[in-house]
Amino acid sequence: MKFANDVIKCIYTRRSIRRYLSKKVPKRLIDELLNAGVMAPSAMNSQPWHFTIVEDKELINELARIVIKKQGLVGWLIKAGIKLKKFKSIFYNAPLLIIISGRSSYMWLKDDVNLAVENMFLAAHSLGLGSCWIGFAKILNKDKDSLRRLGIPNDFEIVAPLIFGYPAQIKDRIPNRKPKILKWIK
Repeated sequence: MKFANDVIKCIYTRRSIRRYLSKKVPKRLIDELLNAGVMAPSAMNSQPWHFTIVEDKELINELARIVIKKQGLVGWLIKAGIKLKKFKSIFYNAPLLIIISGRSSYMWLKDDVNLAVENMFLAAHSLGLGSCWIGFAKILNKDKDSLRRLGIPNDFEIVAPLIFGYPAQIKDRIPNRKPKILKWIK
């Protein structure tokens, strides 16, 4: 497939990755991800995002256990036909978890954070890293102890739990997706 430029190619070829090598993500690449995130537009340039970076594998695994317990995910996974032997962690053993949070009272928090996430995902892909949004982990908002351990203030909420790392497999196939245009007004 031909692409108009490198940005378009990155958009088309990025995929959510759910298998990672155990190789640590270097700090310089983590900095690149964070810097890409903060370059996103935000309402009235408010830049409401705050980042919690977790590289501690034990803490990542503990947070995964808390999420599974709080969500009742085991039953859901069985219903979905996901084999529990293969499903080791909701964070897919990624070496890096970045949690984006912000003040709960800010009206456009989720909108602004979503823009930062896409910048970070595209940056990750361009740097040879995989990424995935782990929406289940937002249940950590209901676990005060986890929020405290993560340094997330009481008036904040987790918006985007994201994992990053070196992909254990590369997804080459570009899905055939077409825009669903409701109406085109000329």
